[in-house]
Amino acid sequence: MKIAMFAQCMYSPWIEWIKNNSLLLSKELSQKIDLEIISHKPKIIQEDKNIVWLKINYLLKLSDNKIFQLFYFIIWAINSLLFIYKKNIKIISFQYLETSFILPIIFISLFKWNTKFILTIYSTDEVSIWYKKIILKLFKFKFKKIVIISQYLRTFLLELWYKNENIIYIPLSYDKNRYLKLAPFEKKDKKTILFSAWIIKKSWSFFMVDLASIMPEYKFIFALRKFNKKSENELELLEKYIEEKWVRNIEIKRNIEKMEDLLWEVWALILPLQDINIKMLIPLALLEAMARWTICFVSDLPNLKLLVSNNKNAIIFKKDDLFDLKNKIDKSINNEQISIEAYNFWRSFSDYKEIWEKYFNLLKNI
Repeated sequence: MKIAMFAQCMYSPWIEWIKNNSLLLSKELSQKIDLEIISHKPKIIQEDKNIVWLKINYLLKLSDNKIFQLFYFIIWAINSLLFIYKKNIKIISFQYLETSFILPIIFISLFKWNTKFILTIYSTDEVSIWYKKIILKLFKFKFKKIVIISQYLRTFLLELWYKNENIIYIPLSYDKNRYLKLAPFEKKDKKTILFSAWIIKKSWSFFMVDLASIMPEYKFIFALRKFNKKSENELELLEKYIEEKWVRNIEIKRNIEKMEDLLWEVWALILPLQDINIKMLIPLALLEAMARWTICFVSDLPNLKLLVSNNKNAIIFKKDDLFDLKNKIDKSINNEQISIEAYNFWRSFSDYKEIWEKYFNLLKNI
């Protein structure tokens, strides 16, 4: 079986919170099928023993210049079409409805009509942005199956006239082997809380500062997995706000590569995520914390509420209510039964072995 996969391979390949890690999924699928990956060319192609045998074809290109970008859109659509013809590929998996994939979708649909498409949807912006909605409607006949990473997305696709039986739920997950060793409770500090958000204000990093200011008895850790120069300006604004509020109980950690080790130390996780369009960080941060017996406080966003049972495996708070969260932390942070239920939830959640098998069966049936 020969399959093509349009995926984003611009990032370090084994960061498991990137796009459901298309490369890790590809690694597993390649054991069963002849898989060709079509992706953007990164500025620096990293040497990595895990990907040297993957067939990654850097046919796509990005540019900061809008005129060049339009030119590249057309060129890579032609390149992709010629590649699909050359390899005689009839099934294509699009890992999310990336804007740069739209012209290839149109070109392949028009000039290689016997191909069949599978699309993975990661966030609401892929089904709500006007031009993406048009593509989804116009090429509905080409998308034989739509994979969603949250049941929350199903309603949006039904509104776009997709049949329920053609919408397949395959959740995000990761390699559980990293978390098989149980977290020793004696290492956990009951006064330490991990806050999971982006640096920018609209992602609620400032909310953390306000919370820390009214809960000085706790230490808050703000962990940044991927930190670059662009993040510096945003971090400066956050640090300025921390100084203005005279907050001294926040520690900022950069470039965290081993989140599993950090989660050994903390007692609780706060996951506010005001923006439900944020891709694939849901539910990985939550699952990672649950794997370490961590008490999780999550906002009442509809997509998060589908994952947890309030007061059982997590605590749900009102997303815009600082004192509701404070009261629930005071009330529940010492309830170890919640952390046990969280761990049991993680154990029952799909891991990558199950994920790639579901994708493989989906491709095989098509």
